[in-house]
Amino acid sequence: MFPEDLILTSGNREEIFEMRPDYPFCIREVISRYGEKQLAPWHWHEELEFVYIRKGEPEYHVAGACIKLREKEGIFINSNVMHQVINTSQTDKCEYLVFMFRRNFLAEEGSLLDKKYVLPVIKSNNLQAVVLKNENILQKNILEQLRKTELIEKERQYGYEMQIRNAFADMWISFLHMLNVRPEGVKQQIPEKEERLKKMLTYIHQEYENELSLEDIAKAAGVSKRECLRCFQEEIHITPFNYLKDYRIQSACIALKNTEDTVTSIAQNCGFNSSSYFGKVFRKSMGMTPYEFRNKGES
Repeated sequence: MFPEDLILTSGNREEIFEMRPDYPFCIREVISRYGEKQLAPWHWHEELEFVYIRKGEPEYHVAGACIKLREKEGIFINSNVMHQVINTSQTDKCEYLVFMFRRNFLAEEGSLLDKKYVLPVIKSNNLQAVVLKNENILQKNILEQLRKTELIEKERQYGYEMQIRNAFADMWISFLHMLNVRPEGVKQQIPEKEERLKKMLTYIHQEYENELSLEDIAKAAGVSKRECLRCFQEEIHITPFNYLKDYRIQSACIALKNTEDTVTSIAQNCGFNSSSYFGKVFRKSMGMTPYEFRNKGES
């Protein structure tokens, strides 16, 4: 899932804009470009997410952990959990499938099925992310069910939406058995520091084109500059300005791929004061110039 597939809302979270409100499920195929390191910046969304790795070894940063996944492995990311995806290889591409769905895809919100089988997962403090590996029989079964869902969606025969929902419901029950989840799940408490960080990240995502100071970023969460620095370092292990720089570079990559704007124009639109400085920062981050990145296309 690329950053351009995400939009920020006023509620300080992100939503998948291509997901239909009357069919809250979608599958995205992600194929990285050569030299592309950051596959998805730090983000969060209400939707639940399963990922299946086809090729490469992407690294998921989630819940304070760094998780390296391999081919034919997967991961579950819970609702509103912050995460980012990195390609650790400079030469190999990553290919993976992202299965996104809202809780009402499995059961109507507030219904018995929702309270008994969905909410216990969403509200659990201990289920921010779950790694799925082939060595475990239960986990392997879930991975196979994800692949089955992909095939149904690809073929799109009459009634495929119902088939996907049924297949996903079967997989969800297998997932619950694996987790041994019961209805008496505790209410999820989002730490205050994480809430502050989300406000500051949201501010950066909305204002990155402009000149930002540490004070501006801190004000977005109503904290001091010192607390802002501490929050970033403790939660995502990066300074606010390094995060801002990385986000600007990622936004520039999207513009280079998807528009015919000049490099100078892209540099300005992404918050860089000069095209020469942009070129220097881009090369250091991506290992190539903006022109080289654009010309590589899908190669």
